[in-house]
Amino acid sequence: MPGNKKRVYLLLAAVMAVMVIIEVFFAHPHYHMIWNTMPGFDLIIGFAGAWGLVIAAKVAMAKLLQRKENYYDCDPSDAASGKDGDGNA
Repeated sequence: MPGNKKRVYLLLAAVMAVMVIIEVFFAHPHYHMIWNTMPGFDLIIGFAGAWGLVIAAKVAMAKLLQRKENYYDCDPSDAASGKDGDGNA
């Protein structure tokens, strides 16, 4: 599977390059802010923002939703005493 991962990253890089080229040749030339003069800035900030949201959601949801491997195996009376599913403390 390592080859597939490399292909995905190459495809992503190719799509981003095509989008920058399209922006350079077809974007509306009226700039309101200094960062709008940089070709591909909207693409970069959008990609970084989406990536940041995915990472933040993964970290936050992992802490909220993940349970121990034997969470459903333990007896409710064992949970109150601090024992795991095997009766160990």
